[in-house]
Amino acid sequence: MVNIVNQSALSIGGFRHYSGLLPNQPGDGGSQAQSSVRPFHVAATNSLAIFRGDPVVINSATIGVQGAGDLLPNIGAPGAAGSVVGGGGGSLLGNASMAPNVSRWVPADTTSVIAGVVVGFGPISLFMAKNGFQFIPASTEAWVFVETDPTVIMSATVPTVPGTAFNLLLNSGIDLKANAGFQQTRFGVSGTSLDPATIALTATLPLRILNSSEQIGNDPTQPGFVAQVMFNQSRHYRSGAGFTAD
Repeated sequence: MVNIVNQSALSIGGFRHYSGLLPNQPGDGGSQAQSSVRPFHVAATNSLAIFRGDPVVINSATIGVQGAGDLLPNIGAPGAAGSVVGGGGGSLLGNASMAPNVSRWVPADTTSVIAGVVVGFGPISLFMAKNGFQFIPASTEAWVFVETDPTVIMSATVPTVPGTAFNLLLNSGIDLKANAGFQQTRFGVSGTSLDPATIALTATLPLRILNSSEQIGNDPTQPGFVAQVMFNQSRHYRSGAGFTAD
């Protein structure tokens, strides 16, 4: 097999860097234009940086800061220190529009309700533009656009080979690894990858393994290969999860 995807200790072929969860296609086979991307608010007290490709959970009384934030165009006065609107307020145009708070997924979380995967940032404020953020730093108020399709199919890097042959693990559950050392803040690249050590038939795991990604040279017997996954429907707010108040 021509190895152009996998990580290789001998530098044979390429290296696929961790990049979080990358949506490939809507899970229901519908149009790409479906209204499944919606904005969410990130509170200034958020403790973890957020990148494209990171899954996020809806804040509740037991996680993050419960509440919501007005969308940027409606905010008038400059925000507090650490706020993404700290360099100036919005236009005050339009009616108030509250976006629920979210936080980045933390590995081994077995209870939080999943909102989806981050696919972009905005509305962009003057403060964010001036600082050239390609990600959301910790302790910074911001807004994220989240792909909320509960059945969206996503690709992600698997950094090591599972102990069992990968073809025998399909449809199992799997968790994520943060890989903070592999984050690229300059370019906004997530370090999130799948964690093969967590593969199990456990109902609380956040993701379900579908298959190896259909890429030329993607070898599931070598470290650094790519797998396709979808969200665990019992954990996603648009599917089987119970009610939670933000």
